[in-house]
Amino acid sequence: MAANTIDTNAFYQESCEANYVKVSDIARNVAWTTPTEWGDLQITINLSKPEKDPRAIAAAAKAGPSEKPDYVDPATGRTRPCPLCVTQEDVDCGYARRLDLAGDQWALWYSPYAYYNEHCIAMSWEHRPMHIDRSAFESLFDVVDVLPEYFFGSNADLPIVGGSILSHDHYQGGRHVFPMEVAPLSESFDLPSFAGVQAGIVKWPLSVIRLRGADRAQVIGAACAILDAWRSYDDPRVGIVSHTGETRHNTITPIVRMKGDQYEMDLALRCNITSEQHPLGVFHPHEELHHVKKENIGLIEVMGLAILPPRVQQVMEERGMSRDDVGRVFGQVLEHAGVFKWDAEGRAAFGRFIAQLNG
Repeated sequence: MAANTIDTNAFYQESCEANYVKVSDIARNVAWTTPTEWGDLQITINLSKPEKDPRAIAAAAKAGPSEKPDYVDPATGRTRPCPLCVTQEDVDCGYARRLDLAGDQWALWYSPYAYYNEHCIAMSWEHRPMHIDRSAFESLFDVVDVLPEYFFGSNADLPIVGGSILSHDHYQGGRHVFPMEVAPLSESFDLPSFAGVQAGIVKWPLSVIRLRGADRAQVIGAACAILDAWRSYDDPRVGIVSHTGETRHNTITPIVRMKGDQYEMDLALRCNITSEQHPLGVFHPHEELHHVKKENIGLIEVMGLAILPPRVQQVMEERGMSRDDVGRVFGQVLEHAGVFKWDAEGRAAFGRFIAQLNG
């Protein structure tokens, strides 16, 4: 099959039948929804993979391939220096399909330990770090053009706010509706330089701007303008610091999906600044919530699906927590990750940033 002509129904079925997608292991996971002011949050306790420490994630992002132990592929038993490095052998064996995104070679495969329906990963053929920029946005739109039945998004490109693997450029996608997707707009605003793009602030605990339009170039242009403004944006009144010396703190978690004949793009504003009080991150789950969630808040959780470690089951028993109690704590986790809070001060601060976009 030629690149960019992927029958996802057949490919997913083949991946399950070959036991690359670990259907029996995935079935062990515990899942439920909890109603909150942000909608019905989706909660899972992942019983098939261990919890990761935020500091270990940051260290892994800096380490070269030779400094890491080889990863053992769960389907083939082969070792590779990186979980997301793909080879022609993977394609020949049927585990991966080639993709051409923005003129660059990528591959698509399904996650062995899927977190949601048809959870797939698009990874760069070249081993290179994650990056959020125009080329990343163009690649996300390319993959959605090829597979309009799937959403695709990228983790942010900085530690603390960037998910679990920052050392290899990749996106995640699938056939799933997340709570953030159905969240309404709290308000709309104009982007005069991009007249064909509708823009608004999503009613969501994280700080999310939603763009929609039929003209791909206009939507990408608007997203780049927002990214450029956010990267250098400071508002110490609400704890936002864009740089410490040469170290950058501001970035974006982008998600792209099709809505009929229009593109819809969500841009979650992220800041990985730390403080003495919050050494793991100011806009990260604070210590009082670590009994439920300590890991980085990456792409999947940004959208409202909690991936919680097995130890949470014991925590629930020890503390007498119900499933809804856990879901409400996850809502607080997302609130902590929001750079503009949903109080009067936070709303005013978000308004200042929107005003700067048009300033």
